[in-house]
Amino acid sequence: MSTDDTTPDGLIPAAILASDTPVAVYGYARAKAGEEGRMLGEIQAIIGLTRKEDGCDQYVVHTTPDQPGAFAFYERWSSGAHLLAHVSQPFMQTYFAAVADLAEGELEAHWLHPLS
Repeated sequence: MSTDDTTPDGLIPAAILASDTPVAVYGYARAKAGEEGRMLGEIQAIIGLTRKEDGCDQYVVHTTPDQPGAFAFYERWSSGAHLLAHVSQPFMQTYFAAVADLAEGELEAHWLHPLS
């Protein structure tokens, strides 16, 4: 976890969190063998809660039958402050702790600054 214990180490760059314009991320996670169902459950548990949050413009998770346990995420937030509020939610703390044990390797994240 990071020094503020809200997100896995290095997941969100400081410049993203400081942004007062929209920010987005696409990411990827793969479940450990045998943990696909549990990881799916953890992800499904946060989708509705996340979409209701202030500043959440879009939150979509994808998977494919060809690669069970592989998940691709796309999120767009109105600002870095909204994203920080999101990752600080208690349900996200529970999610990050669970996924740390279920994921194969590190969560992958690619940060974006939307043009429109």
